[in-house]
Amino acid sequence: MRSKSFTIFFALSLIVLMSSCYTARIETHAQPGSEVSKQTVNFFFWGAIQSPKRITTPVCDSLGVNGVAEVTVRNNFGYSLITVITLGIWSPARVEWKCSKPCQKTGTL
Repeated sequence: MRSKSFTIFFALSLIVLMSSCYTARIETHAQPGSEVSKQTVNFFFWGAIQSPKRITTPVCDSLGVNGVAEVTVRNNFGYSLITVITLGIWSPARVEWKCSKPCQKTGTL
């Protein structure tokens, strides 16, 4: 009986920790043209320091496009728990983006 209740508690805890707590999304009028790229960013000392300082988009650069179609910042229960436990000294978040499609060439030059 104890093993079964522990398993249920563990499964529910895992579901809560893996669920998305909140999401912020920025969309442009550009059509998405690539797969979603992801990176975890860490903010330290209430946002004074960010690691990495700058997120690069090598996939977008290799496509020769000048921008992204969509950017999403996600924070789940686990990330929020880390932020609360450390009193905001460490605050991780997940950033996802989609590159825009390259512009179609029109006319002849």
